Amino acid sequence: MLTRLQVRNFRSLEDLELPLGPLTAIVGPNGVGKTTILRALNLALGDMWPSLRSFQIPQDFFQFDATRDIEIAIDFDPPYEHRDTLSHVHEITALRLTCKPYKRSGRWGEAGDHHVDLEPLDSNGDVPTVAVGQPTKGQKTQFTPLKVGTELRDHARILFIDHRRSLAQHLPGLRGSILGRLLQKARKEFDPQQGFAQAYAQALELLRTEEVKRIEQTVAETAKRMLGFLGRDIAESVEICFGFADPANPLISLRLQYRESGLTVPGEELGLGIQSAMVVGIFEAFRQLGEKFGTVVIEEPEMYLHPQAQRYFYRLLCEMAETDQCQVIYSTHSPVFADANRFEALRLVRKRAGQSTYMSFVHQSGTESLEAARKRLKLAGKFDAARNEVLFASRALLVEGLGDRLAALIVAEKLGLDPDAEGVAVVDCGGKSGIELVVQVCRALDIPFVVLHDEDVWPTGDIEDQRKRSNRERQNEAETCQNERIKEAVAEAGSVFVISPTLEDVLGIGADASDKPRRIAETLAQLDTDASSPQLRPLIDAVRTLFNMSGEAEKRQAGILESPGLP
Repeated sequence: MLTRLQVRNFRSLEDLELPLGPLTAIVGPNGVGKTTILRALNLALGDMWPSLRSFQIPQDFFQFDATRDIEIAIDFDPPYEHRDTLSHVHEITALRLTCKPYKRSGRWGEAGDHHVDLEPLDSNGDVPTVAVGQPTKGQKTQFTPLKVGTELRDHARILFIDHRRSLAQHLPGLRGSILGRLLQKARKEFDPQQGFAQAYAQALELLRTEEVKRIEQTVAETAKRMLGFLGRDIAESVEICFGFADPANPLISLRLQYRESGLTVPGEELGLGIQSAMVVGIFEAFRQLGEKFGTVVIEEPEMYLHPQAQRYFYRLLCEMAETDQCQVIYSTHSPVFADANRFEALRLVRKRAGQSTYMSFVHQSGTESLEAARKRLKLAGKFDAARNEVLFASRALLVEGLGDRLAALIVAEKLGLDPDAEGVAVVDCGGKSGIELVVQVCRALDIPFVVLHDEDVWPTGDIEDQRKRSNRERQNEAETCQNERIKEAVAEAGSVFVISPTLEDVLGIGADASDKPRRIAETLAQLDTDASSPQLRPLIDAVRTLFNMSGEAEKRQAGILESPGLP
């Protein structure tokens, strides 16, 4: 499993350190560096061996400054063990890919020319020196820095699936494809002598029409003549003809096909929506067969999928990560895949204008309080796609329920403010008890926020019945404790506005009234924000405070956000 990614001077990533877990969701707006993070992983550990041609110069350098050194370092666990010729074991815990200019001219190139190196690192961050060759009598053992070979790179290799979600990326013959891995057992079971050769020959005969034979003969005769010019006398011993892709290993030639109303179409020729559905099917087969893979990196897994399919695919990836079938790393714009319930998996990526990308995530020290809040408040099922939108907001107003959210949006409209235009989210937290957890998620991920909730504390002096008065006092005490917990959770990180006793009471809507959201909307339609009652000022002030948060205020609230590094 990959455990950490460090990137320096690559595109928008001047200096970024990203912890990686079994499930890692990279979330953030467009243009902040999510794709760059995935590309860094793919450059070092993807299907293609990295070379100078893998980089665009100077575009891949931070601020197009090609005098800098690009460095991509990836840690993994368990380590790779290299045994040298003296039987010394060297543990490799990371690979480092660099693209940098030569400092001075030499036999490898001129000063300023760029070169690419892929190096193995031990736990001290050094390239180990290892014994090589078998020393002869009277000679000393030779030592040299360890080089990265195919076996070492395969130890941490990833499968990268980009946003196009094409079936062509999953063909069985491609190195590292999941479909190829699934068919390994089938290849061992396959016996080409059990009628396959005969069926293969019959199929070829059906294909070889007179026109095909003429083309085949012309190609064969010309090719043999060309080989004869090269001094190779093979005219009688070689046959050149049409055939299937690999008759010795036909499973590699398998393709997924789509049949409907008697028409068969190759899967890779279909629309990307159907291809994406077939890719999800490959993952489901992988899950059901219990295979283990390593690391799968997916760019925007929600692409081309309807909401229900997104939820299915998300649960599938979570299960694969939780059962240790594979590590899953993905970037996303979808509130389905950006799940605040799994706060430990979230990596929130942002970027200031003209500056480098920075990142926020839940530190190890913060997971305990968040986990306690999640268990205590039993909110695991209460976050949904709408509430997860807080993860994509530049700042957020956290409210108790639908009626409060509607009220805030109406007030914003009356004040001439547009939440969508400014990337502001008004989040229904599913009840006052939910605000505490959402506050902690926002604090952990440095999302600026404002809280608005009802006080829910009522007078008891006018209640003559002792039993009812005691019940009301207990309810008031519980609400007061809840209010204090919210206040403590917010601390200095945000502002809290409290409507007393409740929004409905201030608007003259009874506690038992039906269709409260409609009643709230109708009442607030007549609201004059400049001449409103003092009891409604918390609602108006909360909205104004949210929209008046300048960029500098956001930075102050988030503590001048910097990449926090590993916990």
